[in-house]
Amino acid sequence: MRYQGFWSRYVVCFCAVTTGICIAEGLMGEFLFPEITLHFGAYLVPPAFGLLTSLTGLVVESRKELSVKQMLFRMFLQLILIEIMVFGINLLVGSRYTPKLAVAVMLEIAVIFVFVYFVMWRNERRIAGAFNKRLAEWQKEQSR
Repeated sequence: MRYQGFWSRYVVCFCAVTTGICIAEGLMGEFLFPEITLHFGAYLVPPAFGLLTSLTGLVVESRKELSVKQMLFRMFLQLILIEIMVFGINLLVGSRYTPKLAVAVMLEIAVIFVFVYFVMWRNERRIAGAFNKRLAEWQKEQSR
């Protein structure tokens, strides 16, 4: 894996995670806790979670090519790590969950997880398409 591609992947992941967390927290907060207002320090929470959850992406990195099963297992492990991290941090700062809220947060995290991987897949697919197009043009030029 190229060094530059490695970091750009994690920057894209960080931005997608932070955006997803902001949207999800805002929507859940509006519907579940409309009476609560947040202080300005709350704006630091999504980037902190975005950074920490982006780092869990190291679980899926490998020097060798992984099979589909191996990759799916690593992605599932990453999701579990993210769930544990989010609930753990919230419990450390004193948040308590009702069963209904815990399920809602777990689903929220899973949706954000799928969204981030979808965004990353679309981006990598676009890059691969551009590369393949340029390669085909180059091959056509070489065959002349």
